[in-house]
Amino acid sequence: MAKAKKLMAAAVFTGFCLSVTGAAAQEPSAQIPYISDFTNPGVAVQVEKDQIKEYEQLVSPFTHAISLHGRDGIAYVSQNGRFILRGVIFDTWNGETIQTMDQLRNTKKTLNLSELGLKDEDIDPMFYGTGPKKVTVFVDPLCPFCGQLFDEMLGNPSYAQEYTFKILTVPFLGDDSTKAVTAISCATNREEALRALMTKDRRWMQTQAAPESCNPEPIMQRTILSQMLGVTGVPYIIGAEGGIARGMPADLRTFLASN
Repeated sequence: MAKAKKLMAAAVFTGFCLSVTGAAAQEPSAQIPYISDFTNPGVAVQVEKDQIKEYEQLVSPFTHAISLHGRDGIAYVSQNGRFILRGVIFDTWNGETIQTMDQLRNTKKTLNLSELGLKDEDIDPMFYGTGPKKVTVFVDPLCPFCGQLFDEMLGNPSYAQEYTFKILTVPFLGDDSTKAVTAISCATNREEALRALMTKDRRWMQTQAAPESCNPEPIMQRTILSQMLGVTGVPYIIGAEGGIARGMPADLRTFLASN
């Protein structure tokens, strides 16, 4: 769990750095994690010299990785080609040092959510199925391709026997989607809300009034999580082995069996 907390802190810190303002840059938070937490998670004592002292948002981000003839490892090139960065890159989400192009490519295909230290009560997912294999799915209730995904899941009972689907609703398609996500998340009858979601009962999702006691925090946390993971479209499926499908797979069963 300590490792998971450190990895989650790294992910949060990454987002924090990308959004920092000039004023905040002059006063780094005392809560900024230590570099040694990420690169040497087994070290018990934090070294003061490893603490981040300054940071600066780059105008041109590093967008490409390259390998160089006659040199080991990989290098990173800025978007405008001005800078080349050589050194160690550490994947804080998977807890791995990236040293080869194959390792880097693999990070784009797989994701281990358990390493992020997430708690279900923080993101309040819906669950479908009782199988031993865990699958995470980001969906928008009004997304037609998400509807296709649900149709296949409901049409074949074996999915519910083999897998447990953790369904995270996020509003990708505007105000109506926001209303639908709120209705599902705030429903007192969770079974009814899951049925409405998976059967695409738009009337139910647009007419349910959220109770005053409804906590909107899990919706915001799910949305932040989707942004942090780079979810730009739905459905976004993370298989039991960490494999990622961006969109509805051509063959859902084959994807789930191999990812």
